[in-house]
Amino acid sequence: MNRTHRHYLIVCGTSKYQSSEEIGQLPSVEEDLPTVIDLLTGSFGYEHVLNDLQYLNPNGDFLKKRFADWLLEEERCDKDIVIFYYSGHCEYILGDRHYLLLENTNPRTIPQTALPTEDLVRPLNNQGVRMAQILYIIDTCFSQGGAGDVMEFASKAIQQYQPIKGRNIAIHTIAACRAKQEAQQGIFSQVLKELLESWRENEFQEGYINPNSLVSKINEKIPPALKQNVVHSVVGSETLAMFFPFVPKTLQTWEQKRLEIVNKLFDILTKKKELNDSLFFINSFLLSSKFLEEFVLDEPDLREKLTELSYKPVIDGICPLIACSEWCRKRLLEKKELKLAEAIETWRNSVIQYRKGVDLDKIYRNEKQSWKRFEELITGEDLRVQIEIEPEVDLEKNTGQPTGAFHLNMNLWTRNQCLPLGRFAENEKLKPKDNNLKLCLENDDFLTKLIRKTRYSLPDLVKLELEFFLPFILFQESLEEISFIRGKNRKALGYEYPSFINSFERYFDEDFREVRDAIKIVKRALWDNDSDLDDEYYYIGATPSKSELEKIEDSLLIAIWSQTGDESLVKEGELKVAEWKEWPIKIQNLRKKNRKVTLFWDDSYPKPSKRLRPLNTKVVELIARQT
Repeated sequence: MNRTHRHYLIVCGTSKYQSSEEIGQLPSVEEDLPTVIDLLTGSFGYEHVLNDLQYLNPNGDFLKKRFADWLLEEERCDKDIVIFYYSGHCEYILGDRHYLLLENTNPRTIPQTALPTEDLVRPLNNQGVRMAQILYIIDTCFSQGGAGDVMEFASKAIQQYQPIKGRNIAIHTIAACRAKQEAQQGIFSQVLKELLESWRENEFQEGYINPNSLVSKINEKIPPALKQNVVHSVVGSETLAMFFPFVPKTLQTWEQKRLEIVNKLFDILTKKKELNDSLFFINSFLLSSKFLEEFVLDEPDLREKLTELSYKPVIDGICPLIACSEWCRKRLLEKKELKLAEAIETWRNSVIQYRKGVDLDKIYRNEKQSWKRFEELITGEDLRVQIEIEPEVDLEKNTGQPTGAFHLNMNLWTRNQCLPLGRFAENEKLKPKDNNLKLCLENDDFLTKLIRKTRYSLPDLVKLELEFFLPFILFQESLEEISFIRGKNRKALGYEYPSFINSFERYFDEDFREVRDAIKIVKRALWDNDSDLDDEYYYIGATPSKSELEKIEDSLLIAIWSQTGDESLVKEGELKVAEWKEWPIKIQNLRKKNRKVTLFWDDSYPKPSKRLRPLNTKVVELIARQT
């Protein structure tokens, strides 16, 4: 298979219908879809995409909008090969068109509640779509009518623009039956599977199965009594059809073995009794290597991440997936997990034959150096998670007024770096009900799941702090009380981590530039020179009034208030001014005693900036190479 071509598979179908008495259920679809997925991803190296949504019984949004959005993603290129398979009921309305019947289709109002089959090809007409070839396999009754609609739309609405754009998309269809025939349940997918798995090497043309030859053999294999004839059509380019790439088993490439390779490594890593260890192995590798920006929280995340690593090319002798396996193997050896470490070594020795250009010695050296740097970084520094809560403003009507929603960014920082170590959330939209941000962040453990991803990226003994950058209107939110599952019980974030708030406006609003500069001078005197804490720089007492909060935002470095109106924090010696640098830990201990205390804490730790990008991006990698 030509390595410059990427092969994608989109599979969906409808088996259940709300109007079941008039339309009838179609249980065979539930077998058709996995049959096609296993066949094309396993034997032909296809990448199954758009599987993040429910592809069984999809709605029109999946079939149109999600497909259209995927086509315009930056990763697409004009060498991509795509197969789009659909299975389900349909209806051809005379004088109108062919329709795919969806789960909520009303048989009395099909034109209004079903999906025109030509809408499957309509997204290709959007400006910016890049692709070499696409094959629509329509496994429905009367499917030649649907294929005809696709071909007609393609030839009239798309092809007329292609010469101007300087490119041409070849559009193929395979209809499971003719326009006046009914497709028998499960027949097409099973015959397709049997034929492709038994195809002889000498019947391939230039390493690919010709769709015409395939359709001819399918028709020979379907019993004549079923009265089902498969039809192939094409419009566009006359170049070789590349939908079924073949490489002899003795020469199978990394691309074709990818799914099997990933699954075997996944099985090894999930044999550990403590999944947290494996999550730490992978996340710490990602933090140290800068390969990816997203981190893993559970088994599905782990499988997806290994798959993403498998797509990364070999650069300078290093294959990201094999480098990741070596990282995990060394960590297992350190934990005396000898059998699992040996299993990874066996896996590596079996897959390296499919990966050209890999230099194991370089991977060994790189792992050793990366782990040393990583260990020095995370054990030699206090680590802090900075969570920015940004008010959303109305840009649609250009009023610039707050909409009531917020955006959340979350980065992991070390004290002596000017760039974050890793990014764990970016522009996550929050819509608090009744202006209660705490409940919004607690919903479905939203925030605590993000924090767990950070924890799973770090060794158990590494200390972690939480710093919330809140807009002024949220200063009274008790975010340190957000609960999370700890063992069999639920605890508060402020119980588990030293947690404090800071001013969002102070560091993100240009109107605060002068305030920020003045505060910076005071901070240096306090933290860098170990100065005593003067009472003009802090507030301590009961819940502050609005005017007191405004003073805190404008000029103070530290503020502590009891949410229960308790002003005795200093008077009873629980917090001593002379020990002000220890207040975050002391307040955490108070919270463990069920004291509700908020800490505003603006120290000399690096502050976020919209101009800074995370350490694991191309921008920072370029900076690193230059330095």
